[in-house]
Amino acid sequence: MVRKIIFIFLIFCSGSFAFAQRYMDTNDPKDEEVKSLLSKKNDLNAFGAADLKVGDLKGERGLLVGAYGGFIINRRYLFGVAGYGLVTNVAFEGTVPGQTEAKQLNLHGGYGGVLIGGTIAPRELIHISIPIILGAGSLEVVDKDFFINNPADSEFTVENTVFFVAEPGIEVEFNITKYFRLGAGMTYRYVSGTELENVQDKDVSGTTAMISFRFGRF
Repeated sequence: MVRKIIFIFLIFCSGSFAFAQRYMDTNDPKDEEVKSLLSKKNDLNAFGAADLKVGDLKGERGLLVGAYGGFIINRRYLFGVAGYGLVTNVAFEGTVPGQTEAKQLNLHGGYGGVLIGGTIAPRELIHISIPIILGAGSLEVVDKDFFINNPADSEFTVENTVFFVAEPGIEVEFNITKYFRLGAGMTYRYVSGTELENVQDKDVSGTTAMISFRFGRF
């Protein structure tokens, strides 16, 4: 798990170094002006995107749907916010705290946070994007048949928690039009800090496959 995070982080660092080297090679070294990402000379464009992510949660295949948006600086660097929610039913065998009999429970939840990243060769038809999400989320373990005598509202939240999440990823993007990009890739979701009897950090951490639909002025 840690090796995967380090590997993706190294890819991001190497890409950033390549960007820096190219910038130095194409600018006058005698120019003493201090450079900054938010300089008026930089190209700043807004973008928005929708994602579909498929991965294992508590041993079951789950679908996460989300969106993110922010700004692209110099066509390369991404800054924004992102949020995702679990939309499919993830059921598992667990116990209600205080009881010993196992029964079917369901997992609900989502997460979001700050998005940072970079794009390698953004002007090419096919290029690489490296997004990283840092943030927090929440999980609920629900018993859908807890109140069996109340069919209108039988659900009961057995336990809930908040957690820290870090999710680096890498995807291949295609320039469909000047204002639309389609991407496909993988992420690794690292979750820490869950405090549940039925779910541990490792149960909701793992690799996901993703498809991204990004709109903006690229």
